[in-house]
Amino acid sequence: MWSQLAVAVIFAHAAYLLFQMCGGLLALRHPLWLAPHLLAVAWGVGIVAVRGSCPATRLEKALWVKAGETPYSESFLDRYLFGTFLPDGTQPWVYALHLAVIVIIYAALLRRATRVRPGASRRLTGAEQPS
Repeated sequence: MWSQLAVAVIFAHAAYLLFQMCGGLLALRHPLWLAPHLLAVAWGVGIVAVRGSCPATRLEKALWVKAGETPYSESFLDRYLFGTFLPDGTQPWVYALHLAVIVIIYAALLRRATRVRPGASRRLTGAEQPS
């Protein structure tokens, strides 16, 4: 049972990281996704900024111990992504890409929010007011 819970945490953790990177696309479709995505991004930035350990990784490792397994010593991404799906040494590029995707999506959100829609009333400044 503990190993099954550990595997569930692995999938939830991966889903969170995917949502953190691309969840802003959901916000482009529906604004209700904006707040959860902002929280996911803020949490990720906070963990990196304080060089904290991820609670999901700690939980997974604790579950492996309860299952009688020896937990891995490296980070979640080093364990499951780098050296497995991506070559070791690509970490800086992957982290930069992760951040770039988030920034590009938020630039699109900002552009959409500030775009004047056809037929929408614009507030006239004093110089543009009809006399």
